[in-house]
Amino acid sequence: MERCKLDEVAKVLAVLVAENKNYSYVDKLGYAPSKDLALFYLKEALRDLHSLIGKEFENKEAKELAKKISFEVVETCLDFIAKISSRKELREVTAIIASKALAISAGLGVRTEAGGEV
Repeated sequence: MERCKLDEVAKVLAVLVAENKNYSYVDKLGYAPSKDLALFYLKEALRDLHSLIGKEFENKEAKELAKKISFEVVETCLDFIAKISSRKELREVTAIIASKALAISAGLGVRTEAGGEV
């Protein structure tokens, strides 16, 4: 089975982590025990990103990254995940997405409550 560009899915989660300062998207996906739950968590993330895109971002770097996400590639990755047949492969793919999301979000100028960069 050909792999998709998992970085695009990771960007979705990274934008949400950076903007909302909430790791639940990454945590849920990283520990998803089944394909249906992994896809459900990704659906939740995409819904929240879609809602966020229509509003004003606090984190300008997250906003710029959101503009660059290829949703066609994300859709291809969702199809790829839907075809995964083994738990081992599912864990590998979700761990890669979660790890990349954390790495990407770390570079998005996460702000402290006082407004300065960390």
